[in-house]
Amino acid sequence: MIENVFDFDKELHLMNEDELRSLLRLLYLSAEREVSIQSAEQHSVHFASTVQSIFKTLDEDRNRKKAEQQALEAQKPREIHIAIGESPLGSIKVAMGKVPGRSDRRFFSMNDYYAIGPLGDLTNKADLHRRHLWLLDKLYLSEHGSYAVQGMNELIRLNSVVSSIDEDTQITIWYANNAHEKTGLLYAMHLLRNRLSPIYLIETSALYEELFKSSEVQHDVLRTGEIISGKLLAMWQHCVNAEPLSLEKRKQMEQEWVDLAVQPGLLRLMKDGEIQSVPEDGIDEFIMQKVREITLIRQPGEFIKAARIVGEVLGHLEQAVGDAFIEYRIRQLIIQGRLEMEGKPHAMRFYSVRLPQ
Repeated sequence: MIENVFDFDKELHLMNEDELRSLLRLLYLSAEREVSIQSAEQHSVHFASTVQSIFKTLDEDRNRKKAEQQALEAQKPREIHIAIGESPLGSIKVAMGKVPGRSDRRFFSMNDYYAIGPLGDLTNKADLHRRHLWLLDKLYLSEHGSYAVQGMNELIRLNSVVSSIDEDTQITIWYANNAHEKTGLLYAMHLLRNRLSPIYLIETSALYEELFKSSEVQHDVLRTGEIISGKLLAMWQHCVNAEPLSLEKRKQMEQEWVDLAVQPGLLRLMKDGEIQSVPEDGIDEFIMQKVREITLIRQPGEFIKAARIVGEVLGHLEQAVGDAFIEYRIRQLIIQGRLEMEGKPHAMRFYSVRLPQ
């Protein structure tokens, strides 16, 4: 039961996007009804009018912030930091916010699902469209931010922004050595292939081990988004006087992208420190292994929430494939008859699975 603002705050953090939309819609309709009734209880009408005015100014605030952001981006920055994904970018922004020169610094996210789906020449609109449609068809991307809404326009903008960075702007790319971030890095190098000015890299996974991993703390970092902002700041300070990528290394990475982009596999995994393209069922046996392990501690015939299985796989699979892809493979295992289902597979929290009885 929600009894105070703290309980309400906890409830908000548990709600998904659809539930939040439903709550806001209900609040708006309730306010509209109260205003139309013109109740004799003035405080009720006053409250409803206030709530209604908040909703009416939402788009005004959004448009104002958008205009301010566009004006800021129009100024030529002194340096730009690129991350592979929104989550690591947020932490990097917080970390670099403590470094002088904030007004001359910009941040950009290459926000795509680079470990999965077809690649090809992603500067070609047809190949980009093919990739986008594959992701929309296989994954429930509506649960993962604005990808499905922004669609092709956002992917085209990504290409345009990265390839048109001014030569006088210093570029630093942050990445961890997993297939998702490493593939994104190689694609960034492909987009920057005509750039003459230096490019700097910060490999977060290797630096974490070098700077913070001790004999007492044995914690491997798989993704940049797992690292707190304080440690990211320390990494930047450690690399501030580092040499940029050599021309030879840049050419090598550009060629790595060209080779990787034509490989037929729809799933990219790290093996022996290298990205390898494999068939999309490449982690199916690992998923089945986790289902069997959970089944051993459950009652016979008991169904297991799909979200629990996704969490187990994410927690133990030393690959950065993402929860959306894992859940997609669970649905494929159901179609193949390797798992039985109870519920509706609208999203992982709505259905459960078990081994065939």
